[in-house]
Amino acid sequence: MNHFKMKNIYSQIAASVLILALAYTPNIFSQVKIGDNPRSINADAMLEIESTNKGVLLPRIALKSTTSAAPLKKLIAGMVVYNTSNTNDITPGLYYSDGTKWIRAVTNINESESTSNQLWSLNGNKGITTNNFLGSTNNAPLIIKTNNLERLRVTEKGWVGIGTSTPKSALQIKGQLIIDSISLGNRETDKILVANPNDGKVKYIPASGLTNNVQNYSELVCNNGQIIFKTPATITDINKIFLYRNGVLISFTVNNNNSILAELPCKQGDQIRIIQLL
Repeated sequence: MNHFKMKNIYSQIAASVLILALAYTPNIFSQVKIGDNPRSINADAMLEIESTNKGVLLPRIALKSTTSAAPLKKLIAGMVVYNTSNTNDITPGLYYSDGTKWIRAVTNINESESTSNQLWSLNGNKGITTNNFLGSTNNAPLIIKTNNLERLRVTEKGWVGIGTSTPKSALQIKGQLIIDSISLGNRETDKILVANPNDGKVKYIPASGLTNNVQNYSELVCNNGQIIFKTPATITDINKIFLYRNGVLISFTVNNNNSILAELPCKQGDQIRIIQLL
Protein backbone atom coordinates (compact mmCIF):
# COMPACT_ATOMS: atom_id res chain seq x y z
CA MET A 1 0.00 0.00 0.00
CA ASN A 2 1.61 3.21 -1.16
CA HIS A 3 1.89 6.44 0.75
CA PHE A 4 -1.06 8.09 -1.05
CA LYS A 5 -3.47 5.30 -0.15
CA MET A 6 -2.36 5.33 3.49
CA LYS A 7 -2.89 9.08 3.71
CA ASN A 8 -6.39 8.72 2.23
CA ILE A 9 -7.31 6.03 4.79
CA TYR A 10 -6.07 8.18 7.66
CA SER A 11 -8.15 11.09 6.36
CA GLN A 12 -11.28 8.96 6.22
CA ILE A 13 -10.69 7.66 9.75
CA ALA A 14 -10.17 11.21 11.10
CA ALA A 15 -13.37 12.43 9.43
CA SER A 16 -15.33 9.52 10.91
CA VAL A 17 -13.97 10.23 14.40
CA LEU A 18 -14.85 13.92 14.04
CA ILE A 19 -18.42 13.07 12.97
CA LEU A 20 -18.83 10.70 15.94
CA ALA A 21 -17.41 13.29 18.32
CA LEU A 22 -19.79 15.96 17.11
CA ALA A 23 -22.70 13.58 17.38
CA TYR A 24 -22.04 12.98 21.09
CA THR A 25 -20.75 16.44 22.09
CA PRO A 26 -23.33 19.11 23.09
CA ASN A 27 -23.34 22.15 20.88
CA ILE A 28 -22.09 25.21 22.80
CA PHE A 29 -25.24 27.05 21.69
CA SER A 30 -27.67 24.33 22.81
CA GLN A 31 -30.21 24.48 25.64
CA VAL A 32 -29.33 23.35 29.16
CA LYS A 33 -31.47 21.16 31.43
CA ILE A 34 -30.63 20.69 35.12
CA GLY A 35 -32.35 18.18 37.37
CA ASP A 36 -35.00 15.61 36.58
CA ASN A 37 -35.64 14.36 33.02
CA PRO A 38 -32.48 15.92 31.49
CA ARG A 39 -33.41 14.76 27.98
CA SER A 40 -36.76 16.61 28.04
CA ILE A 41 -36.43 20.39 27.85
CA ASN A 42 -38.90 23.15 27.05
CA ALA A 43 -38.37 24.38 23.51
CA ASP A 44 -38.49 28.02 24.59
CA ALA A 45 -36.11 27.66 27.54
CA MET A 46 -32.41 28.46 27.36
CA LEU A 47 -32.07 27.03 30.86
CA GLU A 48 -34.59 24.72 32.55
CA ILE A 49 -34.43 23.47 36.13
CA GLU A 50 -36.75 20.64 37.14
CA SER A 51 -37.18 19.02 40.54
CA THR A 52 -39.98 17.76 42.72
CA ASN A 53 -38.16 18.22 46.04
CA LYS A 54 -35.50 20.92 45.58
CA GLY A 55 -35.47 24.65 44.87
CA VAL A 56 -33.19 27.30 43.39
CA LEU A 57 -30.93 29.10 45.86
CA LEU A 58 -30.13 32.63 44.68
CA PRO A 59 -27.02 34.55 45.68
CA ARG A 60 -27.52 36.04 49.17
CA ILE A 61 -25.81 39.42 49.42
CA ALA A 62 -26.11 42.53 51.56
CA LEU A 63 -27.14 45.48 49.39
CA LYS A 64 -26.44 49.05 50.54
CA SER A 65 -29.32 50.98 48.95
CA THR A 66 -31.59 50.81 45.91
CA THR A 67 -29.36 53.25 44.02
CA SER A 68 -26.02 51.57 44.80
CA ALA A 69 -24.65 48.51 42.99
CA ALA A 70 -22.46 47.56 45.97
CA PRO A 71 -21.29 44.99 46.75
CA LEU A 72 -21.61 44.32 43.00
CA LYS A 73 -19.49 46.38 40.63
CA LYS A 74 -22.35 47.96 38.68
CA LEU A 75 -26.09 47.81 38.13
CA ILE A 76 -27.01 45.45 35.31
CA ALA A 77 -30.58 45.18 34.01
CA GLY A 78 -31.96 41.71 34.76
CA MET A 79 -29.67 40.96 37.72
CA VAL A 80 -31.54 39.12 40.50
CA VAL A 81 -30.33 38.65 44.09
CA TYR A 82 -31.70 37.94 47.53
CA ASN A 83 -30.84 40.84 49.84
CA THR A 84 -30.03 40.06 53.47
CA SER A 85 -29.51 43.59 54.82
CA ASN A 86 -31.90 46.05 56.40
CA THR A 87 -30.41 49.48 55.79
CA ASN A 88 -31.34 52.81 54.20
CA ASP A 89 -34.24 52.03 51.83
CA ILE A 90 -33.37 48.33 51.60
CA THR A 91 -35.12 45.51 53.47
CA PRO A 92 -34.52 41.75 53.29
CA GLY A 93 -36.12 40.18 50.25
CA LEU A 94 -35.87 39.46 46.54
CA TYR A 95 -34.51 42.31 44.40
CA TYR A 96 -33.94 42.79 40.69
CA SER A 97 -32.18 45.56 38.80
CA ASP A 98 -33.58 47.60 35.91
CA GLY A 99 -30.10 48.88 35.10
CA THR A 100 -30.37 52.06 37.18
CA LYS A 101 -31.60 50.85 40.58
CA TRP A 102 -32.66 47.87 42.64
CA ILE A 103 -36.39 47.09 42.78
CA ARG A 104 -37.88 44.95 45.51
CA ALA A 105 -40.01 42.17 44.06
CA VAL A 106 -43.53 41.82 45.47
CA THR A 107 -43.70 38.30 46.81
CA ASN A 108 -46.91 38.33 48.86
CA ILE A 109 -49.92 39.33 46.75
CA ASN A 110 -53.44 38.16 47.47
CA GLU A 111 -56.19 40.08 45.70
CA SER A 112 -58.88 38.74 48.03
CA GLU A 113 -57.22 39.80 51.30
CA SER A 114 -55.56 42.97 52.55
CA THR A 115 -52.82 42.94 55.17
CA SER A 116 -49.94 45.25 55.90
CA ASN A 117 -47.74 43.26 53.49
CA GLN A 118 -50.16 43.18 50.55
CA LEU A 119 -51.32 45.53 47.83
CA TRP A 120 -54.48 47.57 47.47
CA SER A 121 -56.78 45.78 45.05
CA LEU A 122 -58.44 47.42 42.07
CA ASN A 123 -61.63 45.66 43.12
CA GLY A 124 -61.53 46.84 46.74
CA ASN A 125 -60.10 45.30 49.87
CA LYS A 126 -61.49 43.57 52.91
CA GLY A 127 -60.04 43.08 56.35
CA ILE A 128 -58.88 46.70 56.51
CA THR A 129 -57.74 47.82 59.97
CA THR A 130 -56.59 51.09 61.51
CA ASN A 131 -53.03 49.98 60.76
CA ASN A 132 -53.67 50.13 57.00
CA PHE A 133 -53.39 53.37 55.06
CA LEU A 134 -52.96 54.80 51.58
CA GLY A 135 -49.83 56.91 51.31
CA SER A 136 -46.09 57.00 51.84
CA THR A 137 -43.81 56.03 54.72
CA ASN A 138 -40.93 58.21 53.53
CA ASN A 139 -40.60 61.92 52.80
CA ALA A 140 -42.62 61.78 49.58
CA PRO A 141 -46.01 63.21 48.53
CA LEU A 142 -49.15 61.24 47.69
CA ILE A 143 -50.20 61.99 44.11
CA ILE A 144 -53.52 61.07 42.50
CA LYS A 145 -53.86 61.16 38.71
CA THR A 146 -56.56 60.64 36.09
CA ASN A 147 -55.80 60.37 32.37
CA ASN A 148 -52.13 60.46 33.46
CA LEU A 149 -52.56 64.04 34.71
CA GLU A 150 -52.12 65.03 38.34
CA ARG A 151 -55.43 66.04 39.95
CA LEU A 152 -54.70 65.94 43.69
CA ARG A 153 -51.57 66.01 45.81
CA VAL A 154 -50.97 65.58 49.52
CA THR A 155 -47.55 67.07 50.20
CA GLU A 156 -44.93 65.78 52.60
CA LYS A 157 -46.18 68.23 55.25
CA GLY A 158 -49.81 67.15 54.78
CA TRP A 159 -51.07 70.10 52.74
CA VAL A 160 -53.65 69.21 50.09
CA GLY A 161 -53.62 70.72 46.62
CA ILE A 162 -56.48 70.20 44.16
CA GLY A 163 -55.54 71.39 40.69
CA THR A 164 -52.11 72.47 41.96
CA SER A 165 -48.99 70.52 42.90
CA THR A 166 -47.66 73.29 45.15
CA PRO A 167 -50.36 74.11 47.73
CA LYS A 168 -49.49 77.04 49.98
CA SER A 169 -51.92 76.18 52.79
CA ALA A 170 -53.60 73.18 54.40
CA LEU A 171 -56.03 73.17 51.45
CA GLN A 172 -55.64 74.98 48.14
CA ILE A 173 -58.06 74.62 45.24
CA LYS A 174 -57.25 75.87 41.77
CA GLY A 175 -60.52 76.13 39.90
CA GLN A 176 -64.19 76.62 40.65
CA LEU A 177 -65.69 75.47 43.95
CA ILE A 178 -69.34 74.43 44.18
CA ILE A 179 -71.08 73.81 47.51
CA ASP A 180 -74.55 72.27 47.56
CA SER A 181 -77.18 72.17 50.31
CA ILE A 182 -76.17 75.27 52.26
CA SER A 183 -78.26 75.94 55.36
CA LEU A 184 -79.78 79.32 56.11
CA GLY A 185 -77.40 81.45 58.17
CA ASN A 186 -77.82 83.91 61.03
CA ARG A 187 -76.91 87.49 60.24
CA GLU A 188 -76.26 88.32 63.87
CA THR A 189 -73.88 85.47 64.74
CA ASP A 190 -72.55 83.95 61.49
CA LYS A 191 -69.37 84.94 59.68
CA ILE A 192 -69.01 85.77 55.98
CA LEU A 193 -66.06 84.29 54.07
CA VAL A 194 -64.02 86.69 51.96
CA ALA A 195 -60.93 86.09 49.80
CA ASN A 196 -57.74 88.14 49.74
CA PRO A 197 -57.37 89.38 46.14
CA ASN A 198 -53.57 89.10 46.30
CA ASP A 199 -53.02 85.53 47.46
CA GLY A 200 -56.54 84.04 47.45
CA LYS A 201 -56.42 83.16 51.14
CA VAL A 202 -59.87 82.89 52.70
CA LYS A 203 -60.73 85.00 55.77
CA TYR A 204 -63.95 85.85 57.56
CA ILE A 205 -65.74 88.96 58.77
CA PRO A 206 -68.87 89.20 60.95
CA ALA A 207 -72.05 89.22 58.90
CA SER A 208 -73.31 92.10 61.00
CA GLY A 209 -70.37 94.19 59.79
CA LEU A 210 -71.58 94.13 56.21
CA THR A 211 -75.11 95.12 57.19
CA ASN A 212 -74.07 97.96 59.49
CA ASN A 213 -76.26 101.04 58.84
CA VAL A 214 -78.10 99.25 56.05
CA GLN A 215 -81.75 100.21 56.10
CA ASN A 216 -84.59 97.77 56.25
CA TYR A 217 -88.14 99.06 56.37
CA SER A 218 -91.75 98.07 56.35
CA GLU A 219 -94.92 100.00 55.43
CA LEU A 220 -98.53 99.29 56.32
CA VAL A 221 -101.99 100.82 56.77
CA CYS A 222 -103.00 100.45 60.39
CA ASN A 223 -106.34 99.62 61.94
CA ASN A 224 -108.22 101.89 64.30
CA GLY A 225 -106.61 101.81 67.75
CA GLN A 226 -103.59 99.74 66.65
CA ILE A 227 -100.45 100.44 68.66
CA ILE A 228 -98.28 97.26 68.20
CA PHE A 229 -96.20 96.97 65.05
CA LYS A 230 -93.77 94.27 63.92
CA THR A 231 -90.23 95.42 63.12
CA PRO A 232 -88.47 94.46 59.86
CA ALA A 233 -85.77 92.53 61.78
CA THR A 234 -84.95 91.35 65.27
CA ILE A 235 -84.38 94.30 67.61
CA THR A 236 -80.77 94.60 68.76
CA ASP A 237 -80.61 98.36 69.26
CA ILE A 238 -83.72 100.49 69.91
CA ASN A 239 -81.83 103.59 68.74
CA LYS A 240 -81.68 102.14 65.21
CA ILE A 241 -85.48 102.01 64.82
CA PHE A 242 -87.62 104.92 63.59
CA LEU A 243 -91.44 104.92 63.59
CA TYR A 244 -93.34 107.27 61.28
CA ARG A 245 -97.14 107.83 61.23
CA ASN A 246 -98.39 109.74 58.23
CA GLY A 247 -94.82 111.00 57.71
CA VAL A 248 -94.38 112.25 61.28
CA LEU A 249 -91.74 110.69 63.55
CA ILE A 250 -93.39 109.40 66.74
CA SER A 251 -92.09 107.79 69.92
CA PHE A 252 -92.40 104.13 70.86
CA THR A 253 -91.19 101.53 73.32
CA VAL A 254 -90.05 97.95 72.79
CA ASN A 255 -92.82 95.38 73.02
CA ASN A 256 -90.61 92.29 72.44
CA ASN A 257 -87.66 91.24 70.23
CA ASN A 258 -89.70 91.67 67.04
CA SER A 259 -92.24 94.40 67.76
CA ILE A 260 -92.61 97.91 69.12
CA LEU A 261 -95.41 99.76 70.97
CA ALA A 262 -96.45 103.21 69.59
CA GLU A 263 -96.99 106.02 72.12
CA LEU A 264 -100.49 106.79 70.78
CA PRO A 265 -103.11 104.57 69.19
CA CYS A 266 -103.54 104.93 65.43
CA LYS A 267 -106.71 105.76 63.56
CA GLN A 268 -108.12 103.70 60.74
CA GLY A 269 -106.13 104.33 57.54
CA ASP A 270 -103.04 105.88 59.12
CA GLN A 271 -99.87 105.24 57.09
CA ILE A 272 -97.17 103.55 59.17
CA ARG A 273 -93.54 103.33 58.09
CA ILE A 274 -90.86 101.64 60.18
CA ILE A 275 -87.16 102.15 59.29
CA GLN A 276 -84.58 99.93 60.98
CA LEU A 277 -80.82 100.25 60.63
CA LEU A 278 -79.15 96.85 60.65
